[in-house]
Amino acid sequence: PVSPHHDGTRTEHGFASLFQAPGAGLGLVWLDGRALETNGGTGDDSMSLRAAVFDRNGAQLSESLVDERVCDCCPTSVAITADGPIVAFRDRSATEIRDIAVARTVAGRWSPPATVHDDGWQIAACPVNGPAVTARGRIVAVAWMTGKDDKGRAFAAFSKDGGATFGVPIRLDDSASLGRVDIELLDDESAIASWVEFADQRTQLRIRWIDSSGARGPAQTVAGLGAERTSGYPRLGRRGHELLIAWTETSDGRSAVRTAAVRW
Repeated sequence: PVSPHHDGTRTEHGFASLFQAPGAGLGLVWLDGRALETNGGTGDDSMSLRAAVFDRNGAQLSESLVDERVCDCCPTSVAITADGPIVAFRDRSATEIRDIAVARTVAGRWSPPATVHDDGWQIAACPVNGPAVTARGRIVAVAWMTGKDDKGRAFAAFSKDGGATFGVPIRLDDSASLGRVDIELLDDESAIASWVEFADQRTQLRIRWIDSSGARGPAQTVAGLGAERTSGYPRLGRRGHELLIAWTETSDGRSAVRTAAVRW
């Protein structure tokens, strides 16, 4: 085992996403808290997003800064476009706006972060609710949740230029959402998205078909998760025309991982 970061600080380094880097090496991005210690006493509480690349023999080739100030503990997500890797994450402005951003690799370097949509969610805390990104060629789709005005909602947006720009967000939930989203592109450049719905004091894991025109199919319930607001982070995986869905159910203090397969 090796560590991709070499700052030596006793701070958080986690929430990593791994991907195949160009040239069949290993790439990863992670949340990095080195500034919390190295700038101790200056009032700097910035968590950064950093990336590293290893060759196929395990030798580290690079370590780079992607964004110097991001949300403290929202999971990251990476996909591979025709242009290279793209990472989606929850950004953090100086005024505590924590909207979703992406950064892309352009000519071997990470581009400046760009906001997927200006939700304007201002919150002085981490919601622990990261985005999901999927890509096929230059088509990219990102799913996320926002809690602006104390209303949890889940959205997805498509890009046709490798993540440089995104279209109008598409609402995923029907009532209110706890987020915990995932998304998978299909062969016709539409997508299946999942999220956790919260209504009438109960939670449900739901999925829905959407496409870049804004069209959306009916929401389908995969599982009723009960009154407890705990479901872990449900995940989608795709093989051909089949989706595999995995999630955590908690009841009476006991939890179990469950799976379901659906042909689309």
